[in-house]
Amino acid sequence: MRAEISAILPDYGVDNPNGFRYGGSRALVAAIALQFRTRTETPNPCGFQSTMKWSWSNLNLQGKFRLLAWAGLVIWLFNFSIIFFQINHINQTTLRLERFEDLYNSILEIRRYEKNFLLYKGRDNLDETISFFQLARELYAGISADEETARNQDLLRRLSGAFQEYSSVLDLEQSAGTHSITSEETQEKIRSIGKRMVDLSHELLGLSRSNVADTARDAVRWPLLITGLILVLFAVGAVLVNRKIINPLVELEHATEKIGRGDFGPIRHSARIESEVDRLVIAFNRMVEELEARQEQIIHSRKIASLGTLVSGVAHELNNPINNIILTIDALVGGRNVSEDRRAALLQDILAQAIRASGIVKNLLDFSRAETSTIQDVDLTQLLKDTLQIAGNQITLGNIELRREIEPGLPVVLGNRQGLQQVFLNLVINAVQAMPGGGQLTVRAAADENQRVAVAVEDTGTGISADHLPHIFDPFFTTKEVGQGTGLGLSVSYGIIKKHGGRITVNSIPGKGSTFTVVIPTREETIDG
Repeated sequence: MRAEISAILPDYGVDNPNGFRYGGSRALVAAIALQFRTRTETPNPCGFQSTMKWSWSNLNLQGKFRLLAWAGLVIWLFNFSIIFFQINHINQTTLRLERFEDLYNSILEIRRYEKNFLLYKGRDNLDETISFFQLARELYAGISADEETARNQDLLRRLSGAFQEYSSVLDLEQSAGTHSITSEETQEKIRSIGKRMVDLSHELLGLSRSNVADTARDAVRWPLLITGLILVLFAVGAVLVNRKIINPLVELEHATEKIGRGDFGPIRHSARIESEVDRLVIAFNRMVEELEARQEQIIHSRKIASLGTLVSGVAHELNNPINNIILTIDALVGGRNVSEDRRAALLQDILAQAIRASGIVKNLLDFSRAETSTIQDVDLTQLLKDTLQIAGNQITLGNIELRREIEPGLPVVLGNRQGLQQVFLNLVINAVQAMPGGGQLTVRAAADENQRVAVAVEDTGTGISADHLPHIFDPFFTTKEVGQGTGLGLSVSYGIIKKHGGRITVNSIPGKGSTFTVVIPTREETIDG
């Protein structure tokens, strides 16, 4: 604690070479600074990387969705408040419009009874005029007290002046008691004031109607704007879901399909901020690495199992050159009068038999060596020759006739030599085991016009039933008796060929035999692809 505070003090302008030597307020400042730094460095569970500095790019997926959800909720509540306010405002504006209409209608009634009074005289017409005039003044008092309508002060002031002038004329007439106005000047004055009241009230009514229209437009405009913002948030959320969830899940789906085809390539991942889906991708890549490692172990275990099958045959095959060497050496040791020419011939025979044995051992060692992922040019003609040599004694002991139909000058393929050899050896051994009573084994190889090489291994054995064909490449699926097969050979071979960009198919007729065909791209097609 003291060392941390000592490290912070220089940042706050405190010279403190001896820890708490100065104590007091400086130590307090340092302690507060340490606490502040600790809080700002604490990760936020909502996805923020720091409580003091953050941005959209620093949010994880959960934090972004939470932020969008809160923003949408706030905007929705704001939109609801705006709608409520606009409805209330429309109601109030409509009430004001009704007051202006009542005022305008009252003034029109004043003019109507005023006209009757000027034309026909009579106490009744004057009383109606005064009655509607009082109603108009009451309506005016209510309108002028409203803060909203008080904005039209000029019109209201002019209307108030007209009311006062009109009131003074009516008061004079009512006090005179004649119930008639004979003066043309007075009549014209009343008509002029009445017309002015009508014009002013009509103008106020028009402004009120315009205000209602503006309020209605605002009531539509704001919800549309807020709805647009909500749609934008939904669009951002949709893009986020597409980029951060759907696309990675599609990549996961494709990667899973590739794994089913034997391709253990990882998913490219370059996210700066790891979201939940990003962590899923990372975990998936780790799983792929583990699966690939297990696949290599399975391939090697299958290779060891194949070696067990080959040992007896190789032992017999090695026995012939060794016996020849022993007999030749015995002839050399026992023969005292052996000529130089005869001696040279015997030594040449020993060398040939030793080279033959060495080749057998070399092929066996090459096959049994732990497989590496080295990609190189592979001569299929030589590879098939070496493979058939390894399995040669198995073929001979099985009383099987071998036919080679290998096209000369096969194009070179780019791949893993050990893996391809294991595939062809598995197919040959399976063919031999499918003919327990002997038969004919045919190995064909030819190139097509699509820069691909097809290698077919055909036998005349027991064949495979139609029910078993769809599962023939499934792991641990076997038609052999318990203890005679692991069910991994064809599955491993399928994965190896898929890694080379090729395919392996099977055609079989029960009781007549099977044909396994391996098609792999040549070196030129692999480079072009």
